[in-house]
Amino acid sequence: MEKDEAVKELQKESLQGLSDKDLLFLIESYVTKRNDYDKIASLINGDEDVIAKMIDSDRVFNKVMSCTERILAISPYFLFSLLIRRAFKEKREDTKFIEKTIDALNKTEPIIPWNENRLMCLLEDNYVSNYIANMLAQFIESSKLFSMGDDEKKSHQYIVDMIADSLNSDNLEKFYIYCHIGNYTLFLTGMIPEYIKYRYEYKRRPLDEHYYVGFGKTYYGLASEHTNARRIRLTGTLSQLSEGFEAVSQVLSFMNKEYLCSTKPGLA
Repeated sequence: MEKDEAVKELQKESLQGLSDKDLLFLIESYVTKRNDYDKIASLINGDEDVIAKMIDSDRVFNKVMSCTERILAISPYFLFSLLIRRAFKEKREDTKFIEKTIDALNKTEPIIPWNENRLMCLLEDNYVSNYIANMLAQFIESSKLFSMGDDEKKSHQYIVDMIADSLNSDNLEKFYIYCHIGNYTLFLTGMIPEYIKYRYEYKRRPLDEHYYVGFGKTYYGLASEHTNARRIRLTGTLSQLSEGFEAVSQVLSFMNKEYLCSTKPGLA
C-alpha cells in the first residue's frame, strides 16, 4: 500500500458513501410501508443527514441486533458505524458515566478542564464516530492490528517497535505511525482489555492499562499536530481522541460488551 493510500484508509468510508448493499439493507430495515427501495435509494444516496437519522433509529438497530447473520449481511464499516453511534448515544444519557468520566479525565490535569458540555461535544462528534468505525473495520482483521500498511510480515506487537520505526520514517509515514499507535492502544484498551490484563498478570509484562492510555493520548496528540492532519482535515478528530481517550475507550468497552459479546471476532 502506498503511504498516501495508507493515510486515506484512516477515513476511507463514510455514511455519505455507503455501498449499494448497505444502503439497501438500511432502507429495507427502516422503511416498512413501501417497497420501491431502488427509488428511495436514488433519493437518499449521498445525503448524510438522512442516512444518519435512519441508521440511528431504533428500528434499524433492532433489525441488526436480531439478525443472526448480521455481520455477513452488511459491511464491517456499516455495522460499526451503527454500533458506535448507538453506544455514544446511550452514554450521553448515562448520568453516572458522565460524572465518573469527567472525574477520570480531569485527573490527568488537562489544560482545559473537562465538564459536561465538553464531554457531550465529544460524544456527539460524528467525525470521531466515523473515524472509529473505519478503525474497527480495519482492525477486525488481526493482521491489520499488528501490522502497519500491507506489510503483514512486519508485525508489531510492541509500542516501542512502532516508535522506533517512526524515528526512521519520512514525514508522511511518521504521521501514519502516530495514528496507528493511537488506534492500536484505543483498540486494546476498549475492545480487548483482557489482552492487556493477561500480559500484565501472567506474562509479567510491566505494562498495565495506564501505560497504553498514556501512549494513546500522546501519539494521537502528536498526530493531531502533524501537517498531514491539517491536509486531510483530521486535526480536530485526532485532538478529540487524544484529549478524550479514556472516555472513548470506555464507550468502546460498553459497545463491545453490550452489542458484540456473542459475535466478537477473535484475534489470531
